[in-house]
Order: sequence, then C-alpha cells, then structure tokens
Amino acid sequence: MSELYIKQELLKTLGQIDALILDIDGVVLDVSGSFRVAIADTSQYYATQILNLADTGAILQTGETEFFKMAGGFNSDWDLTNAVVALIVAKQAQTDADNTQVIREAEPNWDDYCEAIKKRGGGLKAAEAYILEYLNATERRNFSRNWNPKLVTQLFQEMYAGDGACRALYGFDPERIHGDGYYKNETVMLDAKLLPEKLKIGIVTGRTHSETRLALKMAGLTQRIPESNWITEDSGVRKPDGRTMLQLREKMEFRFAIYIGDTVDDHQTILNYRELKGSGKAKIVACTSLSGPSGEKHRRYFLEAGAEIVTPDANALLLYLNQVLKP
Repeated sequence: MSELYIKQELLKTLGQIDALILDIDGVVLDVSGSFRVAIADTSQYYATQILNLADTGAILQTGETEFFKMAGGFNSDWDLTNAVVALIVAKQAQTDADNTQVIREAEPNWDDYCEAIKKRGGGLKAAEAYILEYLNATERRNFSRNWNPKLVTQLFQEMYAGDGACRALYGFDPERIHGDGYYKNETVMLDAKLLPEKLKIGIVTGRTHSETRLALKMAGLTQRIPESNWITEDSGVRKPDGRTMLQLREKMEFRFAIYIGDTVDDHQTILNYRELKGSGKAKIVACTSLSGPSGEKHRRYFLEAGAEIVTPDANALLLYLNQVLKP
C-alpha cells in the first residue's frame, strides 16, 4: 500500500480542523461492482436491445469508465452512461454496423474519445458537441433519432436499483430490467469507528438524496452524519461546482475542513470553491483517496494538480488525524 502524503505546510495546522467532508463512491463505499458495472451493462443493453445490434462482445470494459472520470465533468454516472451510449449511437449512424464488435473497433476508441471530451471542458455536453462535429448531416439526424438520454438514465436506474429498490430510490417500478439491483454488490470501505468524535462530518456526493440514505445506512453512518449535513444531486448544484462546498459550509458552519474525494471532479470542486466570493470564511483542504480501481496509477496526476493530501484510502488519513487531534 502506498504512503500517506501531506503537504509540509499543513502539518502544523491539521490539528485545528473542525470538519471532515466525505464523498461516498470510492471513499465510503467500493462501487466497482455496482455503478461501474451498471455503466457498462446499461450501454450493452441499449446497444443490443434498443439499437438491435447483435451481441458479439462487450463494447465497454468496466475499467474503461476510468477514462471518463479522468476527463472530468462526469461526477454523474447517468451522464457518463449517456456519453458512452451517445458514441455507440454515433458509430452505428456512421458505420451502419450490425454487431457490437464492429462498434467497439470503430474509431474513436474510448481513450481518444475521452481525451477529446477533456479538451472541450469535460462532461456530457462536451461529448455531444464532439460527436456532432464529426458526423455529417444525415448521420446527425440518425444520431438524434436513436439517442434517448431519458431512456438511458431509466435503464441505468433499473439496473442499479433492481426490483427491490427501484421505487424507493427513483419512484417507479422497473419496466425492462428485472432482478436484484447492482447496489447489493457495494461494500463498505470506510471504518466508521475511526471518524474523530470532535469533528463535524458532512457529505458532498453526486448521489441522489435517496441513494445517499441507502449508502450511509449500509456504512453505519446514518446517526453520525445527519441529513442536514448532506449535499446531494438534489441540492441544486453538483460537483465540480464550488457552490456545493459553500452550501455545506452554510449548513455546518465549519471553519477548517478536509474534503476526501477520489476523482478529478472532486479535486476540481475544491479549486472552484476557492475562486468563489465568500470562500475565505472557511478553508477546505483537498484530499484525494487512491482507493478507486485505478487510483494508485493516478497518484502523480493528483500531486501535480495540487492535492494537499493524497492517501491510500480514507482510513489511512483517519488514523493519522486521530493522533493529531488527541486532546
């Protein structure tokens, strides 16, 4: 396991923190078997069941979802899945392919696609803009006819929640996909007993309010982190918008916090927060956890991007903080 890195100038002041802010996916819970798999499987389902392509192999490998996370702007896995499906639809419009293997092999590959998205600022709008640039007029009409973002999101929700939780999480019963929800594959990463008692604990996540409630119940954190300390997909702003942190600061009234995230968007959220008027009222330290599926590979990236703390996982930092915060 890699070492805990803390910027030298922080060492003398960490004992003054009064709050800890957590992302959920990749920090509190391991979602490599849930959200990441749902992205790939929803995309495959759309290709074979909606676009009627013959299933001759996986179009997207689960690990390739990391390309999108590193491109930025994909804190929402619904947006990420829509970006994947958008390229599948575009390739079909361009090649008239009839099977999934042809779609996968057609250019651009996922890495190049995500690089193009990153150059355009990241996120779903950048993905759509890139696609529309390289399709001709006829292909664009076919693309617009066959890409249904609302249906993509619904399929993802049905796959993630399953028959047992879809109504509770999203307010409807599954129409196309049935069985157990992928959320059951999630495992707890964060040791709740390590959370320092003297710190206020908050959440800033791309999950919906209902998904957050499910996650914190699974992690045994419902009592420790009240709903008043949550910023979720339903709060009106989403990462990497720095206003997520402004909203949480107003709720929690902290002065000095650490935010533990695991993606480019998490890190960018803190940088964006620092540019906002009023951010000087509370300092937030950017901490990146390398606990994701490709985390350690990105250590250098986050250090060069200005992460003040880089930790193997949240628990390693909590163990250190418990020593620093001793009375």
